[in-house]
Amino acid sequence: MLKLMKYDLKSKRERILAIFVIMLLVQAGIWFTNSSMGSELITLHILTYAGFGFALLLFSFFSYFRYLRSYARRLLPVPTVQSVLSPLLLFWVLLLAVVAIAAIHFGLYILVYSTDILPANFWTVVLWSVLNLLWTAGFELILLMFALTLAVSLRVKGTVWIAIAVFMVVENGLSLFEKKFWGTYISALDNVFRFEVFDPSTVSSGLRLYGTPTVFFWPFLFEAVIGAVLVYVISLLIQKRIEN
Repeated sequence: MLKLMKYDLKSKRERILAIFVIMLLVQAGIWFTNSSMGSELITLHILTYAGFGFALLLFSFFSYFRYLRSYARRLLPVPTVQSVLSPLLLFWVLLLAVVAIAAIHFGLYILVYSTDILPANFWTVVLWSVLNLLWTAGFELILLMFALTLAVSLRVKGTVWIAIAVFMVVENGLSLFEKKFWGTYISALDNVFRFEVFDPSTVSSGLRLYGTPTVFFWPFLFEAVIGAVLVYVISLLIQKRIEN
C-alpha cells in the first residue's frame, strides 16, 4: 500500500508542490502586509491554512474519482482495499505536512513576538484540535468516496447529484444518530477548532475546549467502525465493477 501511495505521490507531485508553494506565498503575503501581531492576523492565517487543507481534500477526492474512471488503474495487481486506502493515507500525509508548516509558522511568531499571549493550556488544545482535524477530515473523505463509488456503481445518469444526495443523507444521518445517543458528534469540521477563550482570572487555563476526548470517545468509536465498514463496502463495489 505504501508503494501505491508513493506512486500516487510521484505522479501528482507537481500539482501537490504547486498547492504548497501557493500556500506559502499567500501566508508570506499575509504576514508582510500586516505589521502588527493580533488575533485577527492569527485568525486569517488559520483560515488560510484551513482553506488549503480543504483544497487538499478536494484534490484527494478528485484523484479517487479519476481512479474510478481509469480501467487500467483498477486492474493493478494490488488488493482493492489498498487502492481505496491509498488516497486516504496520502491525504493524511499531506494534511500533516500542512499542520507541520503551520506549527513552524507559529513557532516563528513566538520567536519574533512573545509567548505571553498564549494561554496555559494552549498546546493541549492544539494537540486535541489537530487529532480531531485529522480524523474528521479523513472520515469526511471516506464518506465522499463511498457516495461517489455508490453513485458510479448504479450506472445511471446524474452520478454527481446522486453522490451529493448520498453524502448528505449519510452525513446527516450519522450526525443525528450520534447526537441522539451521545449528545454530541465528532464528524463535524466546526468542532475541530471549537473552544472558548476566558479571562485568566476566571479560568486559569485561558481556554476551554468544546468537548473532551472522553466526551467524544463513543462517537469516535462509532465512526471508526462505520469508516471501516464503508471502506469494506467501497472495496466490494469496486471489485464488482471490475468483474463486470
